[in-house]
Amino acid sequence: MKKTRKLAGIMVAAVLAAGLVGCGSGQTAATQAQTEAAKTTEAPKAGEPAKEETAKEVPASEGETGAQMAELPEHYKMAAVKASEEPIEIKFCYYSNNPFWDLIKAGLNDVTNYLASYNCTVTPVDMGSEADGKTIADYIETLELDDPAGIVCPPMADGTEAYIDRAVSDGVTVATYLSESTNQTDTRICFVGSDAVAGGATAAQMTADYTGGKGTVGVITGYLTMNQHEERRKGFNDKLAELAPDLTLLEPVEAHDSATETYDAAVDLITAYPDLKVIYCTAGGPYGAAQAVKDQGKTGEIGVVCFDWVPDNLQYVATGEIIGAVSQDPENMAWMSVMSIFNYTVTGEKPESTHLLTDSDLVTPDTLAEKVPDFKAQ
Repeated sequence: MKKTRKLAGIMVAAVLAAGLVGCGSGQTAATQAQTEAAKTTEAPKAGEPAKEETAKEVPASEGETGAQMAELPEHYKMAAVKASEEPIEIKFCYYSNNPFWDLIKAGLNDVTNYLASYNCTVTPVDMGSEADGKTIADYIETLELDDPAGIVCPPMADGTEAYIDRAVSDGVTVATYLSESTNQTDTRICFVGSDAVAGGATAAQMTADYTGGKGTVGVITGYLTMNQHEERRKGFNDKLAELAPDLTLLEPVEAHDSATETYDAAVDLITAYPDLKVIYCTAGGPYGAAQAVKDQGKTGEIGVVCFDWVPDNLQYVATGEIIGAVSQDPENMAWMSVMSIFNYTVTGEKPESTHLLTDSDLVTPDTLAEKVPDFKAQ
């Protein structure tokens, strides 16, 4: 194949790599209603009552607090073992720089309502749009001062492990999700996320099938310092070299999870490479590339392969500019990371594994109606 991230942050700032999360997606067809709700419903703040419709009143088990126990919602994989004898709080950190986080907040909303019946408050912490190492380090250090039972966060960049290790040594249980430092040890209770390398390989198979092994492939990533993005790129490159060695694979362009930057990068690729067949997007904002394909009159000639079953992407799956989108079940990322801390806090038992994988799937124009039946194209 031809290959054309706090105050005390000074201590490790040099090793913190900036890395916006380009997020790849995923939910099953049964969760599309939650996806739509996530766009208009913010995660409840600490102290707000749980939504009654998410819990059913059933007898509390012997030895529990007598609270009303909630039924495990459909699609989620991990139930609360028992209620906490004392009120506990778990801080949940997320970003808000692209539609992927709406799906994270949908899962966060569900687990917040569920655990309200178990004497637990889950406090949402919106860290804004700058998803780099310094941001997560500052938030971990600040939230630790509140002495919560646990902190859930998406570290994403190398260097963040120092702050996680410090919080754990100070008695705070930490779970990570989506992506974490390549140097992260098992001080944190678990990591919850998809297999990024396998996701990249799935994208490569889609690319090889679409191109027939001929032409040029452009790559638009979020940040070259973002571990998940790089794993997706590696999985893609390695598999594509095996499947289609005659394809020309261009060097990656960073677009920082921005749909606007992704659009501009895609236009540049389309203009510069007449034999461009696929644009592979590892990160957030791939619908920008899809819009570029449409605007340039290349629908059916150039396909976008990407991640996340967010409505913005599915719209272009429906119209054919996105030929394949790989999911990663972000609702369960939120659910399982919070539940892992809660169950450990009330039982002292750690999760069965330090790496809990979420489900992944591929949707194409031909399978959209079957896999996401509730989606309505506009």
